Amino acid sequence: MLDGMKDRKRPDPDAICKRALPVAGVAARTWLGRVDAWWAHGAAYAVRSAMRGTAALLLPVDCVCCRRPDAVLCAPCARAMRTACLRPRRVEHRAESLPLNHRNEPLPVVAAGAYEHELAAVILAFKNRQMPGLVGILVPPLARAVKSAIDTLVEPGAPVVLVPVPTRLQARNRRGYFPVGLLLRRLRRTRVLPDRVLVAGLVRYRATRQFTSAQKGKGRRARGAVRNSMCAGGGGLPARLAVLGARVLLVDDVLTTGSTLAEAKRVLAEAGLQVCGAVVLAATPAPDEKRGVRSTR
Repeated sequence: MLDGMKDRKRPDPDAICKRALPVAGVAARTWLGRVDAWWAHGAAYAVRSAMRGTAALLLPVDCVCCRRPDAVLCAPCARAMRTACLRPRRVEHRAESLPLNHRNEPLPVVAAGAYEHELAAVILAFKNRQMPGLVGILVPPLARAVKSAIDTLVEPGAPVVLVPVPTRLQARNRRGYFPVGLLLRRLRRTRVLPDRVLVAGLVRYRATRQFTSAQKGKGRRARGAVRNSMCAGGGGLPARLAVLGARVLLVDDVLTTGSTLAEAKRVLAEAGLQVCGAVVLAATPAPDEKRGVRSTR
């Protein structure tokens, strides 16, 4: 038994870097391989850990969900959010103002998760606390929801256009960025979507004063004021996409009553485009489900 223990060798922490050295008769590794080998080295990991510790002292942060220090989103909260967003779901039954088709069915909406717990806290921090760095945490749930919508709502092989629901100019200037647009730009760079998927801003708000107030906190009648508040954008792009037979999926952050999605669909339908459904990061609970919502703080 002791002889067997003596024969076991401790792994060499420099083995990765040593493999990166050129060997006789073998072509040298590329510079990218050398960078990867250096990044995985134990000494580089120690330096990164020390830098993270120093940054935590100079720029302290806490979890947006549970207030645990030294992390924007701690490991338990991140794990809980990933678990809650593993399976996108259809949520059009939760919105009372979605448009109806000829069969009296509402516009299909696929949500990455419910607007509660960790997902709600991350979305609120991303939108209202000017934390665009959380975009990397929200993109994977959105990607799963978009892929699910493409697979279930769009005919196979048809070109797809992801259209972000616009935000008010006042809110955009206050934040300094467009949350849904930022999510879609990062999603497009990840290259997880098929090549036939295009992202285009085809809807915008009209430049009038009567529609500058936010929709949050309003009742059903007040939310109805969003009607006729949007118009088509993109120049002649909507007409060209309509000729190609493109299918449109609207993308928004949170689904409440569905009045904003209904207005965006109306504008695109008048431009000749076919809106197959919508994708949202989260859907607010139905009235009979709100009693089960708990806070993460």
